[in-house]
Amino acid sequence: MTDKWYVIHVNTGSEDVVSKYIYDQMKMDNCPDLIKDILVPTETIEEQLKGGKKKISEKKFFPGYILIKTELNERSWHFLKGIPKIIGFVGGKINDGKLEPNSIPSVDESEINKMRNKIEEGTLKPTPKIVFDKGESIKVIEGPFQNFTGTVDEVKMDKGKIQVLVEIFGRSTPIDLDFNQVEKI
Repeated sequence: MTDKWYVIHVNTGSEDVVSKYIYDQMKMDNCPDLIKDILVPTETIEEQLKGGKKKISEKKFFPGYILIKTELNERSWHFLKGIPKIIGFVGGKINDGKLEPNSIPSVDESEINKMRNKIEEGTLKPTPKIVFDKGESIKVIEGPFQNFTGTVDEVKMDKGKIQVLVEIFGRSTPIDLDFNQVEKI
C-alpha cells in the first residue's frame, strides 16, 4: 500500500488539538513517519466592525474533520483510534473489530491540492463575513446617510464596499458604503 489521504472525524472544535496531539504522540511512540501529513482546512475571515475597524479570524472549512496522509494499515488505524477526541475514519468497514483498510475511501491528491489552493487564496485575500446580494434591502447604520434604507445595487467584495440605491429628495441615488456602515433588514 502507498500513502493516501483519509478523512478523520474528530470532536468539533478539537481539530488543531488533535493535529498537535498526533505529532506529539508519534514522537513519544518513536514512529515519526507513521502519519506523513495532516491538513486542517481553514479560511481567513475578515469582519468589518463599527468605526471602520477590521477583525480577522479563522474558520474551519469542515468543522469536526481533519485530513491525514498515511499508509492505512492495522498499525496506523490503532494508533489513530488511540488518540483522544478522534471519533474514527469516515467510511469503511470493520469486521470482528478489525479494520478492512481497502474499504475506507481515500481523498484524491488533486482534491487536497484544490483545498490547499483555496486555503492559500483565503490567507492572501480574506473572505468578508457579511455577504450582500444585489437587490437586497439594507439600512444605513453609520455615516451621513444613517437611518436611510436602500437596495443593494452592486457588491464590491474585493474592496469591502457596496453601492446602495437610496431615495434622496424623491430620486433614487447611488451611494458607496463600507460593509460595516450597513446592516441587512
